[in-house]
Amino acid sequence: MNKIDAYYRYLKDFKNSTKSNRQTKVEIDNLKKLINDSEKLETTKYRCTIQEDWVKAIEDGLVFVEKAVREERQFIRSNGEVVEIEKVKKVSKDSVSHLAKHSNMITHVPKDKDEDLIPDKLYMVEKLSDYAVYENRFLYMLLKYLETFISFRLEKIEKLRMTYRSKLVINRKLELEKRTLDYHLEMSDDLENNMYPLKDDSSFSLLERIKNCSLNVNGLLSTDLMEQVSKSPMIKPPITKTNVLKMNQNFKKALELYDYIASYKGLGFTYEEVNKDYYPFEDKVNEEISNAIGLTSFIAYKCGNEIDDILEISYQEEEERLRILEQEKLKKQIASLKKKARESNKTMEEYMLLLEKRNSLLERDSQELAIARNEIVNLNNQIAELNNKIEELNQTIKSLQLEIEEKIKEINYLNQKYIEDMAKLKEEHQKEIDSLNSAHEEEINDLNSAHEEEIERINQEHQDEIDKIELSHMHEIDDLKSQYEEEIQLLKDNFVKEKNDYIEEYENKISSLDFEIKSLTKKQKELIDTYTSQINENTSEITSLKNELNEKVSSYEQRIQKIENDYTLQIEDMTFKNKSEVEELLEKQRNLEGTNTFYLSQIDALRIEKGSLSPSLDYVNQQRLDELEREYLIFKKFYKNQWKLAKKELRKMILNKEEITKTSKNQDKAN
Repeated sequence: MNKIDAYYRYLKDFKNSTKSNRQTKVEIDNLKKLINDSEKLETTKYRCTIQEDWVKAIEDGLVFVEKAVREERQFIRSNGEVVEIEKVKKVSKDSVSHLAKHSNMITHVPKDKDEDLIPDKLYMVEKLSDYAVYENRFLYMLLKYLETFISFRLEKIEKLRMTYRSKLVINRKLELEKRTLDYHLEMSDDLENNMYPLKDDSSFSLLERIKNCSLNVNGLLSTDLMEQVSKSPMIKPPITKTNVLKMNQNFKKALELYDYIASYKGLGFTYEEVNKDYYPFEDKVNEEISNAIGLTSFIAYKCGNEIDDILEISYQEEEERLRILEQEKLKKQIASLKKKARESNKTMEEYMLLLEKRNSLLERDSQELAIARNEIVNLNNQIAELNNKIEELNQTIKSLQLEIEEKIKEINYLNQKYIEDMAKLKEEHQKEIDSLNSAHEEEINDLNSAHEEEIERINQEHQDEIDKIELSHMHEIDDLKSQYEEEIQLLKDNFVKEKNDYIEEYENKISSLDFEIKSLTKKQKELIDTYTSQINENTSEITSLKNELNEKVSSYEQRIQKIENDYTLQIEDMTFKNKSEVEELLEKQRNLEGTNTFYLSQIDALRIEKGSLSPSLDYVNQQRLDELEREYLIFKKFYKNQWKLAKKELRKMILNKEEITKTSKNQDKAN
């Protein structure tokens, strides 16, 4: 129960109590008759008219702002540092690339060649997502602007709508045979949290939309993205229009919303005072005011006579009397129930059940009556509201009619005044034009004569200055010509001298270069002869080696063919008696295939050694191709292991050389 409900309940109980007492009823009726013209109740409320354009612009723009926030634009920021190998959790590509450029982090080489090479330190890269990009910071700034923009106007509108001002004046004088009551009251009440403002459906719907926009803005500001961006410094206008702000549809619309609210002028709403006078008072209001006067006079009488204790005793006695009467009434009801139960030939329990059924029916009827009463009350309230609106509209019409009449009178007066003023101004203007024309003609004649004299004087002075300048200019030209001729002659002499020196120098260089060319040509010829003889010797040696190789290859091939033929004949002629003989022959076949492979590999080795290995038809069959592939894989593995071993040995040699160099440098410094 709020304060208003409590006061209303107290007022209802107070009115019921005073109505049941004859003396108070007579006193209140006398006070009600004393109503006069000086009494009045004036109230002031405010009606706000909200402009819909900025509300709609914010609603439309927030849709795209929300989509832009959901994009969660970010960039990856890499932080790296060199740490001990024990602290490394994960090795990345950047770690390997850094180790390849900084071999000094490898200080221990394992003794066993098959063991892994472990560095002492390694470069660790930590990649973090940074959401503080310029576009996200722009969204945060836009949302903060929107929060301030909306809250400022919402507070103003709410404050005006909830403002209630009233002024009450009461003047009554009650004169009886043995009592005179003179009551004066002047009260003003300013309230800023009125729970019952003026009803305006259009403003109420717009106000709800503004509150929804405020909730959306606060919701977007509380997202994880905006909370992270809020830790970065807020950007300040002017806004840099990046490609994202210009090309991305969501950010483009958000930028348009920012431009709109940044350039918006005005409050976005208008308001008007709604004044209402309650005079004469209605009967109900008059009765309530009369009750308040009687209550106020009683409070003054009670305090002035100091009779609180006496009144409390009387109150307790009256309460006790009412309690006893209630108990006696209850006893009579119980006795009546017992009598009715005996007359109906039923037990008390059965009779109570019948009463409960009847009570339930009565309660149902009472509920329906309560619903009907509530409907009647609601309809009465609606009728009262409509009557109030009709009265407001009638008052508005009357005030507008009075304003229209005043404006018509004012317009007529202004029209008459305008006609008179225009006539006067035309006469004055014509007089001024005539006087100005005469004065202007005299000034033109004076100026023309003075201007002609001034032009002649200026022309003469200008001609004298031209003559002086031409004379001085001729002397300067002669001096400059003589000066330039001397400088040109000097430059020519210097140029001829430098030219002869350069020619002599270059001739000496050319002669020395000719001598060098001759000597180099002679050396070139000697080297060509030497290399030609060596090439001939190498060619003959290569030819003999090729012939020797071909002979060996042919002999190996003949031997291989002979072995294959012998083996084939042996297989055809033999009759296998048991499985062991077959296995023995298969073993011999495998040995022969191994021998064949060995000879073929020797042939390939000889070809590689002599440099005559080239694609040929010897490798066309599947067996030779498989063998060649197997040899390639074996050699690749051998090359890889050999390369690792050679690299380790070379690193050892380099480290030993560096240590020897450092030792020798230290010895030299010591010496």
